[in-house]
Amino acid sequence: MGEPKRGDAPDATMYVSLGNRMHIVDGLGSYIGFHKDWYFRDVNGRSLSAASQKRFKRLKSRYSTQVRIGTSEAKYRALRTLNHVSKLLMLNEQVRDRTAYLYKKVVSESPKVTNNILLMAVCLLMAVREFKDGAPITLEEIADVFEKCGHRVSVRSIVREALRLKSMIGYAPQIRKPRDYVPRVLSMLMNNQRVIGKVKLRGWDSKAYESALRDRIFEVLEAIPASKRGGRNPFIFTVSAAYAGDRLIANEYGKRAVLTQKLASIATQVAEYSIRDHFGMMKKLIQPIEKTA
Repeated sequence: MGEPKRGDAPDATMYVSLGNRMHIVDGLGSYIGFHKDWYFRDVNGRSLSAASQKRFKRLKSRYSTQVRIGTSEAKYRALRTLNHVSKLLMLNEQVRDRTAYLYKKVVSESPKVTNNILLMAVCLLMAVREFKDGAPITLEEIADVFEKCGHRVSVRSIVREALRLKSMIGYAPQIRKPRDYVPRVLSMLMNNQRVIGKVKLRGWDSKAYESALRDRIFEVLEAIPASKRGGRNPFIFTVSAAYAGDRLIANEYGKRAVLTQKLASIATQVAEYSIRDHFGMMKKLIQPIEKTA
C-alpha cells in the first residue's frame, strides 16, 4: 500500500457499469438476494413466509444464467474458461481482469470472431507478457492448461491467431525476455528439497545463496546479447543461465557446485539435453565473468 505505480505496469483497473464485472458476463439489474442465496429475508432481516420463499425461489430460478447472458453465450463460456484457467495457473486477479478486458476489446473491434476460446488464450498470452515478471507463464503452459480444460488449443494455433490479430487490428503479444523468468526460476530451484539440501551441505545459508545466484544469473544474461541468443526459448535460457551462474559461484568461493544438469532439470521441469545445449553456447561467452570472479 502506498507504493507508487510503475510506469511500465499495465492498467488493470477498468471502469465498468454498475453491477458489471470484467471477468464474467453479468445481466442488467441485480440479483434477488445474494448470488447463491436460496433462503430469503426482508429488509429488516426477518425470514419471509413459506409462500414468499416459494415465490422468490421461482422468480430467481427464472432469472437464470441462460436468460441473463442472452446472445452472449460464447462470450460467457470463454470468460468462464478464463476463470478456470486462472485458478489452475494461480494467476492474480489483475492478470485475469486484464485478459478479460483485452478479450472484450478485441471482440468489440473485430468484425468476426470464429473461435472465442482461442482468442481468450491469445489475450491471456498478451496479459501475462504485459505483466512481465509479475506473471512468468510460458506459451506452452497456456496451451497445456487450455487443453486440460477440454479445449483444442495448441501453441501453433495461438501463434497463428496472434499473427492474425496483429495484421487485422494491430494487437500482438510482447516478446518475453529471459530476465522476466528469473524470479520464477529462482523460486522453482529454491523450493526443491534436493537443491536446499545440497546448498546446506556446501555450507551456504539458503538466502545468501539465492541472492548470489540471482546476481550471477543477471550477469550471465547481460553478457549474452540477444543477437547471440537467437530464437532460443527464454525460459529454458534462464534455467541454463542459473546452471551457469551456480558454476560461477562455485569458482568464486572455491566450493563445489550445487546444481547439476540433472538436478536443474528435475527442479524446473526442463529437459536435461536442453540445458546442456544452451550451456554449451554460453560457456565461451561467460569466460570473462569467470576470470574476474
